[in-house]
Amino acid sequence: MSRKRLKELLGRYQQAIRHYCNSLGWDYNTFKNSISDEGISDPDLYLEDPNVNIVERITQFLDPSTQSSVFIIWDDVGMGKSSIRDFVSRSLNDLDNYHVVLITDPRLTSLQILRVIAQELGAEAEVWSDRAQVKNVLWERLWEIAEKGISLVIWVDEAEKINKDIISELRALSDLKNEDGSKACKLILSGTPSLMQKIEGYVKSDPEDAAAFEDRASLNTFRLNKWSADDIYNYWGLLAEYCGGTNPFLNEAAETVLQISEGKPRTIAQITKLAFHVKAMDILDGKDSGIEINSQHVLRALREQLGE
Repeated sequence: MSRKRLKELLGRYQQAIRHYCNSLGWDYNTFKNSISDEGISDPDLYLEDPNVNIVERITQFLDPSTQSSVFIIWDDVGMGKSSIRDFVSRSLNDLDNYHVVLITDPRLTSLQILRVIAQELGAEAEVWSDRAQVKNVLWERLWEIAEKGISLVIWVDEAEKINKDIISELRALSDLKNEDGSKACKLILSGTPSLMQKIEGYVKSDPEDAAAFEDRASLNTFRLNKWSADDIYNYWGLLAEYCGGTNPFLNEAAETVLQISEGKPRTIAQITKLAFHVKAMDILDGKDSGIEINSQHVLRALREQLGE
């Protein structure tokens, strides 16, 4: 394919999407950024209905009077853990009395993670080589922010990839208490089912060091729920509202997407975007004049994507 031909196709493709967005009253740039390859990319598009209890559970967990120190969110890849992380962390950071430190690189060593947390809390960006020194600096910062009435939340994503040493260090941090007896920080781990297996194995292999994980008063777990057809349709309504216009997806399409996606939010979001693009190209090519997206558009989008 020539460079000129590629440029023409790209231009035509963008023209189709812009035209269809205009027909729906959607803002093109908002839609373009609303769904990524990772699924639902904006916290404003977080759909609470399938996991309505998790917000209440996390709220209770984060209350300073609650002695629980560890919260584990788990399920398969594509089930929306990142969406929940972004929604909760942004909501908390909008408040004056919470500070969230996100650990998104599970390849870090335990010492590196302690450094990251200390520096996120405003400690001078020195090159600490001594673990005891890093801990002292970190603990000092924990006391300082606690005196200001700020609650610290450490959120580790892809936590199934961290090792026992990291779990032990983070668990020790979550055990620290302020002068009033409240926890100095709370720890949230999100990951796949292997995270739960790792915690269970950790308890069995070193019961003395990991005894706190057996205390159900200090450990909360939440397994995410798959979406239903109603959830999918509600998500489309939320997407349309977010983009500023009409929802073009028909109810029948939700049942088709459910069967294909098995209720996984990331797959649902990706299918949504593919079907939207197919519909836009049909309109541009004169093959379709309506604005609705039905089951056939969904199935055609998947056939074209998979080459079948």
